[in-house]
Amino acid sequence: MEQSHRRHMTGWVQHSSLIWQLAKREMAQRYKSSALGGFWVVAQPLIQLLLYAFVFQVVLRSRWGVTVPNTGREVPFGLILFVGILIHALLAEILTRGPALVVSNVSFVKRVIFPLEILPVVTMVTAIINVMFGFLILFGGFLLVHGTLTPMAFMIVVPLFFLVVLGLGLGWLLSAFGVYFRDLSQLTTHLSTILMFTAPICYPATMVPEHFRWLLQINPLTLPVESVRGMLFQGTPPDWSALLTYGAGAIVFAWFGNFVFRKLRGGFADVL
Repeated sequence: MEQSHRRHMTGWVQHSSLIWQLAKREMAQRYKSSALGGFWVVAQPLIQLLLYAFVFQVVLRSRWGVTVPNTGREVPFGLILFVGILIHALLAEILTRGPALVVSNVSFVKRVIFPLEILPVVTMVTAIINVMFGFLILFGGFLLVHGTLTPMAFMIVVPLFFLVVLGLGLGWLLSAFGVYFRDLSQLTTHLSTILMFTAPICYPATMVPEHFRWLLQINPLTLPVESVRGMLFQGTPPDWSALLTYGAGAIVFAWFGNFVFRKLRGGFADVL
């Protein structure tokens, strides 16, 4: 078993270059038909942030009630909302594209030597790149308003990493099952929307009636969203016990998803 584990890890190291090449190709194809090209990687999240700020702060005059400890000033609603939108985007990318990853790459299925299990990884890498630019704009907006970031702000990589691991497990499951159940993509699109509105992204968790709080508790976005907001805006550490439990569960789920994918892979060519 130890030798099998070593071969598996060696394989991932060898595939890292291929993953990066495919991710770059996917990013290039996404913007190749636009006049501004890769500029949209920065422009899209910037437009989103400005739109949310205008709608929720200027028009609706919404308030979240989160203040920066050192200054006592309230964090703009648009910035708080933007955090949730960015974190949701990590999972939404794999939810909406996952079921079609293998089906849309039939030529790869016919190649025995091609590592199909890297397809969800490539999708997740492209999602990370897009979200990373979004967070850079978020940091810039926060610095513009409040002038400083707390040391704890840089620890947001921990909950984000755990969410990425969870997303990979989901990607392997969806891409494998999507070969056999072609309607799965219709379901996951709605699931992405459900996850967004049953997590404290557009509203504080305290606004949810007590008898509906379980919806937030079972939502995989809730803990990362609230942890990142607390660390970024208030410099407060997350509930490390809950976060590490979440991380352990994400790792187990990712292992399970990869296991199922490898078990089902043998039948892909017959179905496609």
